[in-house]
Amino acid sequence: MIETYMVWIWLAVFIITLIVEAFTLDLVSIWFSLGSLVGIILSLVTNIPYYYEILIFTIISLVFLILTRPLVVKFFRNENRATNVDEFIGKDVIIISDITKFEPGTMKINGILYTAILPEQVDYDLKKGELARIIAFKGNKAVVKKINKEEN
Repeated sequence: MIETYMVWIWLAVFIITLIVEAFTLDLVSIWFSLGSLVGIILSLVTNIPYYYEILIFTIISLVFLILTRPLVVKFFRNENRATNVDEFIGKDVIIISDITKFEPGTMKINGILYTAILPEQVDYDLKKGELARIIAFKGNKAVVKKINKEEN
């Protein structure tokens, strides 16, 4: 007896795993999509029981996962790359507008204005005209700290 309903089940698995893959973009379910394609072919071409199709689907999906995932992850690895603002870390800057714990201010470096914020655990404000040092970047904001006289 040919179990034609399995074609529809495999097609549903294929579509669902592709939708999941489209939303995650993290190569989570593409392997199961490939396994379900094999399931569709088995349902259409052979006359094997559904539990063998499920077993073959599982084996094929795991083989695809084990053999190709390390290559794909290596290919798509997102390495952190230094940006041009990283060269500013450690530079001294002049504060253009006041910076408080609750409000960002402005600083100028190389003729460009940047939004600047204070580190989270500080108990001081920076006033216009004071000298500060860039210690990091958080998103598109420079994190600056007050420079003590002995640090110059």
